[in-house]
Amino acid sequence: MQITTPQITHREGETRCRFSVTSSWAPDTLWFAVDSEFEGLLSERSDSALLALLIPAMERDEDIHIAGTVSERLYYSLSRPYQAFLKAVIPSLSSIEIHANSVQPTQGQASGVATGFSAGIDSFAVLADYYYNDDRADSTITHLLYNNVGSHGDGGEQLFRERYERLQRTIEKIGLPSVAVNSNMDAFYDGFTFQKTHTVRNTAVALLLQGGIGTFLYGSTFDYEEICVKPTYDMAYTDPVGLPLLSTDGIETRDVGCEYTRVEKTLIVSDIVDSHESLDICARPDSASNCSDCWKCRRTLLTLEIAGLLDRYTEVFDLRAYRDGREQYMAEVLASDDPLLEEIVTFAEEQNFEFPARARVLARGKVGPANKLRSVVESAASNPTLQGVVKSNQTLRRAAKKSVRALGDTT
Repeated sequence: MQITTPQITHREGETRCRFSVTSSWAPDTLWFAVDSEFEGLLSERSDSALLALLIPAMERDEDIHIAGTVSERLYYSLSRPYQAFLKAVIPSLSSIEIHANSVQPTQGQASGVATGFSAGIDSFAVLADYYYNDDRADSTITHLLYNNVGSHGDGGEQLFRERYERLQRTIEKIGLPSVAVNSNMDAFYDGFTFQKTHTVRNTAVALLLQGGIGTFLYGSTFDYEEICVKPTYDMAYTDPVGLPLLSTDGIETRDVGCEYTRVEKTLIVSDIVDSHESLDICARPDSASNCSDCWKCRRTLLTLEIAGLLDRYTEVFDLRAYRDGREQYMAEVLASDDPLLEEIVTFAEEQNFEFPARARVLARGKVGPANKLRSVVESAASNPTLQGVVKSNQTLRRAAKKSVRALGDTT
């Protein structure tokens, strides 16, 4: 794979950074676009393209030849240590060689501090510690990021724009500059779920902006007890280990919030008034609002119900839809071995919350087998041999994707 130096173009208030890509399989261009107001944040280095295309190149055992300047610290990390890390998480990857035309140390670190903001639990929890309640000037958030690098599913760019538009009222209340970053990066990740690769994709955007951003705070998903480096469906399990390996001398990239459980974060966020009319946690990629029925919506709603805080979020959830399947979902929670759902059960015990008798009966008789099936599928997904068989068969690939989606809707 050959990657050229970045080319900056301007059109109708948009600034686009383009890297031409030559490969036997990949699209011929990787691009990022921001509003021209934020053009000054863009870096002239090739760091973002190198990180963005590392996993796709490793998947195809294809060396990378990259023009332009790559930050010295990042180059050495991606050449060896970070590849070893990625192979531990995604065993189907192969080690590759990286050849850069110019490797140079970064001179100085910009003062900007950025975090991704989607109005979810994780992003609001980061704001709680590093904006609303932060008195440390060197870590106080100065910019919010909203990226289109794969999280919007089949809705793609249209859903990205719809969701970002819906955030505007909240962003105005928060009072921070918000940088929307559009990209075609997802086109290079055929065969990879966003959940399995999100950290790399979003951090590549941060590297793009290191012309004005010197610290990137990535909201954690899991607490420290759950952190591990092994084959997994969600790269978030590895973030405290992997993110520091992506820092350069010009930008520090780190995970924040692992000191809290999911329940603790939800309670912290419930005290942020700005979240009451804007919390957005829906897992359905085709939805521009909270469906109140998917696993993420129900997980949050049940936590809020146990805490007695549902009435704070009547503007952003359909409580009737939640109550329609409430007991079935409670049964799934009671039967699950998912650490985030086990937290909810523990929290319910601490709050003396009584689950309905029907939910307890369902948990004993019907939901357990589904969770065993999920464990089998997730184990299979981590097996390199089975991955190869699935990837070589288009029908199996479609079936696997449907199975993952179906299982996702039951937890």
